[in-house]
Amino acid sequence: MFQVEVWGGAGEHGRSCYYVQFEQRAVLLDCGVKKGHEEMYPLLDAAKARKLSCVFLSHAHEDHSMAIPLLYRDGYTGVVWTTRSTAQQLDNYFASWQRYVQDAGYELPYTKEHMEQVRYRFVEDMAAPGQWFTVESGLEACWGPSGHLAGSIWLLIKHEDKTLFYSGDYSPDSKLLVADLPSPEYVHDLQFAIMDAAYADDETGQEQLIKEFVATCGRALERGGHVWLPVPRFGRGHELIDILAEAYPHTQIVCDERLEQGFQALFGEELWLKAESVAPYKEMWSSRVQVLSQEQIRQKSIRSDKTIILTADPMLQSRDAANLLEAFQSNPENAIILTGHVYPGTCAARLLAEEKPGVQVTRHRYKIHQGLSEVARMLDQLKPKTTLLVHSPKEKTDRLQAKLVAQGYKNILSCTPGDRIVMDDDPCLFTNLR
Repeated sequence: MFQVEVWGGAGEHGRSCYYVQFEQRAVLLDCGVKKGHEEMYPLLDAAKARKLSCVFLSHAHEDHSMAIPLLYRDGYTGVVWTTRSTAQQLDNYFASWQRYVQDAGYELPYTKEHMEQVRYRFVEDMAAPGQWFTVESGLEACWGPSGHLAGSIWLLIKHEDKTLFYSGDYSPDSKLLVADLPSPEYVHDLQFAIMDAAYADDETGQEQLIKEFVATCGRALERGGHVWLPVPRFGRGHELIDILAEAYPHTQIVCDERLEQGFQALFGEELWLKAESVAPYKEMWSSRVQVLSQEQIRQKSIRSDKTIILTADPMLQSRDAANLLEAFQSNPENAIILTGHVYPGTCAARLLAEEKPGVQVTRHRYKIHQGLSEVARMLDQLKPKTTLLVHSPKEKTDRLQAKLVAQGYKNILSCTPGDRIVMDDDPCLFTNLR
């Protein structure tokens, strides 16, 4: 028997955190935060945290990583298994999270000392992708790229005859990043899967989303406006640049210095990239993308020449974003396009809610997670006996669960933080305890 406790991330978007108890050993999968909510941090159990065998971190995004120092505050002394690329990105995310907490008028619940206590070990030093390695006696792990951003991984965790799969944030639709799944022989008797379902029952394909996104950009440019894409420093922004460079070969594309740093990090470790994409992308970047300072970008935004602008601040929370927004609002033909999840209480959310924000503000999803068709495909490949759907609000997860059950899939769970799932020896028997 083993059990999974949802400390965050199921039935909501944010604070991903899953406690897995195997007999005498326990591991934690991610430990993130949730912007724009009173319950920003996972429902940690300090006594259990102190006794963890280890922690696994799937990737650097704050909704998976920024609560990790809380574990050390609570007495955890072990390591965090992740990738080298993820660890290198974390300083930027910690700095951003601290600014967000301070600006929101909250206190950070951990100290610099707790942050410095975090110790990382790197899965790629132990085994190649898709290969098992020993974490400690009786506990094994296997990993592979998940296609969400550089360094992001899925995980298989095995204790004796019990195996669990954790997708992390999974994207099979990336044009740049590799995404694979475990070898069939590793999952022939997979007891449990925690599966990214952030887009719930949405079945819209990536190509259709790209078509709609490109068309919206085109309409703004035809009106004589600029297009501004606030994106993460690491992730989808670099793929969007490639799409726009192809769609609008005669339109200038500029980005800030932080996105340039993200580009250097992305291509500094080509393990995560599709080999056939590397050379064409580098050529596109060197020939089409102009890297400017924040002030240079602001100045360009008030000129008449049509420009596509990308900055590394997806929620528009920084002073630089506020300055650029003020300049952008001088021309109502300009367009701001938000391409990811928008957290409540952020500047991006306020702009979307305003009846007259001064510029066109729209949302266009670029898929970096899974919806119904991708979840079904993953279920068909892995065939887990029980699956927990995560990363989407409860109402949407319930809709996805109902559709999957209607298609014949068994033991599909929709849970919320605080729920505990107990897996008995009978692979079809589970209880969901609140």
